[in-house]
Amino acid sequence: MARKTGGLAALMSGQPVVVKKRRTVFWRLKLLTRQGGLHVGLILVCVLYVYGGAMLFMWIEAPEELALLANFTRNLTAIRQNFLENVENLKIAHQNGPKKNGSHLEASLNRLLDNFSHDLMKMFPHPVAANMFENMFFGRGENSSYQPLWNTDSSLLFTATTIVPVGYGYIAPLTTHGRLILCIYAGFGIPLALVMMSDVGKFLADLSAKLFNENITAFMVVLVSLLVAYSILGGIAMAKAIGVSMIDGIYFSTITIFTIGYGDVSPSISVYYIIAFIVFGVSLVTIAVDVVAANIIHNIHYMGRQVGKARIIADKMLMASSIDFQKIIRSGDFCEVQGWKIGILWGSGAF
Repeated sequence: MARKTGGLAALMSGQPVVVKKRRTVFWRLKLLTRQGGLHVGLILVCVLYVYGGAMLFMWIEAPEELALLANFTRNLTAIRQNFLENVENLKIAHQNGPKKNGSHLEASLNRLLDNFSHDLMKMFPHPVAANMFENMFFGRGENSSYQPLWNTDSSLLFTATTIVPVGYGYIAPLTTHGRLILCIYAGFGIPLALVMMSDVGKFLADLSAKLFNENITAFMVVLVSLLVAYSILGGIAMAKAIGVSMIDGIYFSTITIFTIGYGDVSPSISVYYIIAFIVFGVSLVTIAVDVVAANIIHNIHYMGRQVGKARIIADKMLMASSIDFQKIIRSGDFCEVQGWKIGILWGSGAF
């Protein structure tokens, strides 16, 4: 008769009784927090670091931008007023002076226009002046409202692409102390972002590897396929959203997730979508590089170890084959020689 393994019979026979504890919801939440607390904490730290940096740089750079805007507005007004006065003086001189042909008046006007254009072009390379001219020419003239470079959205994109780092270069600090603070900010932010992406990437890679039953080859194929699909599908979505060609959309998507970021394409979509696209794309690249590179390095080391073992075996086999066995056999020590030879080969791992 089979012995019972639980209940009263187990107690009477001295068997240990395993009592299964009921897992409460609080216990499960505590376990989940313990396992994912570090990952969530790193993400929250990065989010706060990006937001705090955006507010800091906007607080530093926005007043400087407004001061430069006022200065450029005064200079533009002075240049235009000077041009109009010169044109009026030329008109009066032409009317009151000796009669000259029209070509002389046209040459004088062209010279004034060239000087006026030259003065404007000297202002244009500055980003604040360029933004002012863009608002004037593509807006509604002088009455169009100026769109500041340093606002909440642009500052968030600036700090996010600084620590990832993509670095589109749409805006940059204008002040000396702003640039010094940026060096310190990037010095701490870039390692923080790399640690966060590496940690989250490793967590997701380990979780995904379990779904493939530790089949690393299949996992690598899926990762590379996802990376290519993310770049292509993301580029097509970008192209539809910002109204550019599909090639330009894929180009922008690819240089973004690989943290190249030339900044030659400026998508007119919400900055939060761009930041989310960057974070997920760069994390996917990090996971793919981590898994593929680790597997390749492991295979290279394994091959190197096997080659080293094969070299040792070959050296010992050559040592064994170089002995003059015929001479020793004739001397009657055949058994001893065979035992010596087998011992060498056995120690080398040939058997």
